[in-house]
Amino acid sequence: MLKQPERESRNVNNLFYEMEGRQLQKMNKVLAGVELTKAEERTLIWLAGWEESTVDNMLSVIEKAARIRADKKGGHAHKSKRESEK
Repeated sequence: MLKQPERESRNVNNLFYEMEGRQLQKMNKVLAGVELTKAEERTLIWLAGWEESTVDNMLSVIEKAARIRADKKGGHAHKSKRESEK
C-alpha cells in the first residue's frame, strides 16, 4: 500500500498535498494486493504528483493489461470499466 509522505517533510503547498493524496488513493485501489518494491513505491509516489489525467491514463493501462492477462489465463481480474473508459 502506498503511503503519502508527511506534509511537513516536504516543501509542497496544501493543494498539491491534497491532490497527491487523492492520486495515491486511486493507485492503491487499482494496485490492491500487488506487492511493490521500495523503488516502485517511490516512483509511484513521485508520479502521484503529476497531472491527474496522467495518473488516470497510467492506471487505465494497468487495469486493461490485468484484464487481458486474466482473460488469457482464465482468471478473474476486475472487468468493469473505469469512468474514464466509458
